[in-house]
Amino acid sequence: MDNTLQEILTLVDKGTIEQRCAALLVLGALKSDSAAVVRLVGAMLEHPNPVLKDYALRYFEEVQPKNNIAQLLKMLDDPDKEMQERAVRSLTSAGQSAVQLLLQGMAEATRPWQLNAARVLAAVRGKAAMKGLLQLLADGTDEANRVICDLMTPAVREMDAKAQDAFYDEVESFAAKLDVKQQRPAVVSAMRLLGQLGRPQARRWLVKFVGAEQHPAVRSHALVALLRCLREQDIRKDEYAKLLPVLEEKEFSEATRLALDLLDAHELPDDSRSLLAKLMQSPHTDVQKFAIRKMGDVGTPATVRTLVEQLGDPDYRRRDVAASSLRKIPEARATLIKELSACKDASKAWSIAELLPSFEGKWRQDILDSLWKRLQEAIEREDRIQTAFLHVLKQADAAFVYKQLAEQGGKLVKAKKYKEAVGFLAPLKDFPEFKPENKFHLASAQLKLHAHTVASHKNHPAVELLTDLCRNSAYPVFEALKKEKSLAPEDLFALGFSLVERAGQERGLGMDLLEHIAEKFPRNKIGKNAKNKLKLAGV
Repeated sequence: MDNTLQEILTLVDKGTIEQRCAALLVLGALKSDSAAVVRLVGAMLEHPNPVLKDYALRYFEEVQPKNNIAQLLKMLDDPDKEMQERAVRSLTSAGQSAVQLLLQGMAEATRPWQLNAARVLAAVRGKAAMKGLLQLLADGTDEANRVICDLMTPAVREMDAKAQDAFYDEVESFAAKLDVKQQRPAVVSAMRLLGQLGRPQARRWLVKFVGAEQHPAVRSHALVALLRCLREQDIRKDEYAKLLPVLEEKEFSEATRLALDLLDAHELPDDSRSLLAKLMQSPHTDVQKFAIRKMGDVGTPATVRTLVEQLGDPDYRRRDVAASSLRKIPEARATLIKELSACKDASKAWSIAELLPSFEGKWRQDILDSLWKRLQEAIEREDRIQTAFLHVLKQADAAFVYKQLAEQGGKLVKAKKYKEAVGFLAPLKDFPEFKPENKFHLASAQLKLHAHTVASHKNHPAVELLTDLCRNSAYPVFEALKKEKSLAPEDLFALGFSLVERAGQERGLGMDLLEHIAEKFPRNKIGKNAKNKLKLAGV
């Protein structure tokens, strides 16, 4: 067998390409892994002929000799990518025995070699391999370090708690030695790893890099790592001193966004109100919204006043955020009611009106009276702010405001101030129970205002109201119309003329009205017109 093996080795060393390839196949089949065989086949890995290199590598893949690592290392930066991949797989299969030789070759190796070595180390894992990867990060470029960190991520994630604690100590020690100006890619990589480990104690080192003097990439990675390390942790006073100024910067950067995310997840100190008030004037919408939101967490009377002021902001987004913050402060109810009572801005009044129902509390009569007075004034001026006051009063005491509107409307009808009466009576249509007598008062006022259009307007509001009374109530409509002193014969004639052309009960009301006019004024023109209309209607 020794002679045969020697003849095979001779063919590998001096035969033709075909003979060498065949001899390498035989050595692989024989599983021959002596030092002499490994040394000779290893030399073939440096041969310029790609076919011969392929068969030599096949031998190592098949036999996997214990002392083959040095030969495989040469293939990690081979011009042929496929050769590199096969070498990585073989070295990974070798496990921990490959780690030391890989680490020894790192310093003088090419970048492709180092990256392939990192792939092997990350796959093999273990304390020595992970420590070696950290050293590789120290002098790496942005792109190379990104790749290496991506390779390390699964390994870190799958470590048990004890291994992660030990690895954290290594990363912390590694990070402490770095110079951010000379080794920025390494600093960023350390931040990525610390963020993945999520240890709160990393905050001391990370918070140093959030200031505006740092490179944008350094700031962003520091803040991302802090987001992960400070979960379920309180932010300290010195950390707030570093983070809050980021929100005051002129440019809205990635660092600003991340600082907002970090601060939004934590409670601010009690003495931050003045800064929040300043941030509410920021040119950046997201910073404004953050400040308004956080105002709700502070909850002082001054904070409530500041938030209430925001309800009148032209930007609906700021109004919405302020309203959301105020909902978290039960004590805000009194301030909101006081503000509404004095408010002259319709938009702000509506913001308050929509917000107040979310608070619990009784309504004092003096407050209801004050709001009714404001509503009354607004209706008289035809000011659109009236809808806000009406909304609040309906929520607070619907019976009270209904009674007030109905009484005031009725007084104005009697005073023949029909336009003003409609302003008070029309809102009653939106109450669950619109009483027949109030419905009649509104119809009377509308009839006086628009009597000249009754005959030609099929959907005249007064006609519709009276039709509804006929159909859906026992209210004596005809008798009430005859007794209504504000309605002239011309008004009743126009109404009867319109109703007699309809069907159902309202047609009967129309005939009664025309008959009433014909009987009461038989010699006048209006009486004769009523009689003629009845004839045309077939009566």
